[in-house]
Amino acid sequence: MPTARLPQTSSSERLPQMEPKAPRRPYAVSALPETVSHLVRIGGYSRAKKVPNGKFVEARRFTVGGRTWFIRFYPNGHGPGEAGAVSVYVGMDCCEDANGPTVVANVRFSLLDCDGKPVPTFVEAMSGVDFSENDFGMKMKRRELEASGHLRGDGFTVRCELAFVNSGAGGHLKEERGVKVPPSNLHRHLADLLRQKQGGDVSIVVQGKTFTAHGWMLAARSPVMAAELSSHHDDANNHPPPTTLLRVDDDMEPEVFGALLHFIYTDTLPPDMTTKEAAAAAMAARLHVAAGRYGMERLQLMCEDALCRSVSVDTVASAVVFAENHGCRVLKRACLDLLSCRRKLRHLTNLDDQFRLLTSCHPVVKELFLQIWTTSYQLFWFL
Repeated sequence: MPTARLPQTSSSERLPQMEPKAPRRPYAVSALPETVSHLVRIGGYSRAKKVPNGKFVEARRFTVGGRTWFIRFYPNGHGPGEAGAVSVYVGMDCCEDANGPTVVANVRFSLLDCDGKPVPTFVEAMSGVDFSENDFGMKMKRRELEASGHLRGDGFTVRCELAFVNSGAGGHLKEERGVKVPPSNLHRHLADLLRQKQGGDVSIVVQGKTFTAHGWMLAARSPVMAAELSSHHDDANNHPPPTTLLRVDDDMEPEVFGALLHFIYTDTLPPDMTTKEAAAAAMAARLHVAAGRYGMERLQLMCEDALCRSVSVDTVASAVVFAENHGCRVLKRACLDLLSCRRKLRHLTNLDDQFRLLTSCHPVVKELFLQIWTTSYQLFWFL
């Protein structure tokens, strides 16, 4: 278990004695922060669902600077305001020294994916937390966590990082005032608005499935949708109905349009598209096409980036054809970079279907072979 020691101070530098009824605690110090990090595996997720709101499972205890700290897992939220959430909190056992000096730290919780990397949509951080009086945690909505694909083996892994800006043992103190503002969570509120359908005034029918959305949001995010909504209002002779009905062509699948709406409201890709799995890459390709239809360039770039990260020997043929057909220059370059490796190219030649698909896209093949002909003479006859 990792242990870090907070800087000590001489007796002449200790805090002055304080009145017990109204302690004046210093808020921060100018000393450099000292950082500790813990990986915590939360197991038995499905069984823990029965634990009541406000009750916790002790996940870990550790010691820093002679103080005992805890990390606790609240399967149904830390308090009444978090009912239905999955929460993980860190705090300090203040019973050991109730009148001791304050300990202030910057703290960050991150949900980790299967590669041990933070999932951007599940990160919570705050600066200047006074752990002498508070604890801090990350709160994840159960539905979002379970749909994220990061629950593996009936559990998940989080990283807790603490960077101490107050030694808790004196030092050269300086008072810092002001409010510590947490990171923006606007995207979560807008996602709730979409899911709860509150105030929705637009119904979109996609292959028989109806989505409810807000006209002002659709118009703000997509110029194509803004034009469609405007034409419907014009057709209504300046008396638009309470709900506008839009229909999407049958060549778009409901799950793709659902992902499109998720981006419109949150400016992020759906959680299940953040992996390198084949299904995520297939969704990225379909969503890229949908984004182009609705004039959403940022979403197209995000999908292209997801496709670049998923390129492999098994997928490069379909990826290079998609890049050529949809003008994805960065994806095309990623494919050519992969194929410039002689070992990977030799592997590809053994995959008959993939290689036949690759050599059927003549403009791409010509550019490819012009780049690698010096190392792969035996393939030149395909031109």
